[in-house]
Amino acid sequence: MGDFEGTRRPSGDTAPGTNAVEAQELALFDEVFAVEREQDLADIKALMRRIQKDPWRGRLVDESRYEFAKAEGRLKYTDEQVEDGQWEADDLDFVIEVLRKEKIDKYFSTVADKYPQAMPVPDSMVRLDQEADIAEKLRSHMPVLIRGNWRMGKTSMVRSLETHQFGAKHSLFIDAMTEYLGEEESLEDFQNHFGADSVVEFIVEREFGDVKPKDRYPKEDEIKQQMTKSRKSPFEFLNEYLAQKDEEMFLSLDEVVGFIKQPEKMKYLASLKDLSQIRLAIVLHRIASFEDSFQEIFVGYETHFVRPLIVEEVGRLVRKPLDGTKITFTDDAIRRILEFTGGRPMEVNQVCRALMTQFSEHKNYRFSYRAEDIDALTGKKYWELQDAFRSAIDNYRQVYNRSMNDVERALIDRLILEGEVSTSDMDADAVQPLIDTTFVAKDETKGVYRVNGTLFKQVLLGLQH
Repeated sequence: MGDFEGTRRPSGDTAPGTNAVEAQELALFDEVFAVEREQDLADIKALMRRIQKDPWRGRLVDESRYEFAKAEGRLKYTDEQVEDGQWEADDLDFVIEVLRKEKIDKYFSTVADKYPQAMPVPDSMVRLDQEADIAEKLRSHMPVLIRGNWRMGKTSMVRSLETHQFGAKHSLFIDAMTEYLGEEESLEDFQNHFGADSVVEFIVEREFGDVKPKDRYPKEDEIKQQMTKSRKSPFEFLNEYLAQKDEEMFLSLDEVVGFIKQPEKMKYLASLKDLSQIRLAIVLHRIASFEDSFQEIFVGYETHFVRPLIVEEVGRLVRKPLDGTKITFTDDAIRRILEFTGGRPMEVNQVCRALMTQFSEHKNYRFSYRAEDIDALTGKKYWELQDAFRSAIDNYRQVYNRSMNDVERALIDRLILEGEVSTSDMDADAVQPLIDTTFVAKDETKGVYRVNGTLFKQVLLGLQH
């Protein structure tokens, strides 16, 4: 049906029953986005003032150029004529259609904005079973590694653990890269400074949370002096503070992969698991060439790779932002989205944004999205999808070129070439990291491996050509 910009009617050569569906959809659009002359009179007048005498210069002058066009005498109607409703019928029809389109654009773009792009989600609605399992391990004093490739939802996992399982009062999140002072920093200096500001803010918030922000600085200085005087590292100081209160807390460290070429600093961060009052989760990217080093450094940790979404979770991720709207996705449409994205949340959100964002070249405004609407988007050529799925495409290239080793790339290439490969015809140990990181799916029923997500497959085919 397209984007309704021209109130396009269904064509006569569609499949049986399709015309009725299209007509029903158009009728609902007419009802929801109707422009009423009395109710919308102020908006009608505002646009009517911008109608130009010479349509070859553009029927509507740009709002920012209105005063200039008025001074030049290029406007078709005077203010008095607009106020008195003295305008031509075809101009009224034009203005009503512009307003109608604006209503439609605003409606769908507002919904599209509810699908975050490559941003951590602190209150995730998916992978809740995995989240609960990780929380159980943490509470039993088991340190964990949250693993996966770039933009797979690792940070969302630890932020949601804070929100759902431990609470802000008992949680501290640190982005390791904000603590990075360069490779030249000594290990001793690193141990003394890493996390210091975050620990101080955490303690001050707990002890003086009701104090005005401007009055907290003396309190922060006081805590810093106590930390320095104790001759303890920030986390040892924090651990002692918690022990005195007989409390425990959840600490998550993100982006520690930034210290990948400084193993002694990474070992220090890994050693924080031994602090008695701290339940530690470390976010660690999967990079094949460093996996042996990681195994030596993170001894005693339990690894949890963020898994791909199942169809019910894709449905939840797509449909929850639609609450209070008239927009729906059929079950078949949800399954198509899963097939295209491989169940990776960022890509699921990008599909929805591509369909509903005002300036998307792929926008297709509908109240009911069906499988064929998803196919119309995902069936396009790889190069046509590059703008809408730029972050996913760049990420896939990086994963293939930097995160996988030669053996893993060869396995992926074979799966792309053959489509499916029997599980008995591939080394299970070699393919497991690709399953862990969501890029290969194992069909237990058929006993085969296949590439997970047609977008990923298209991107790699593009790389090969």
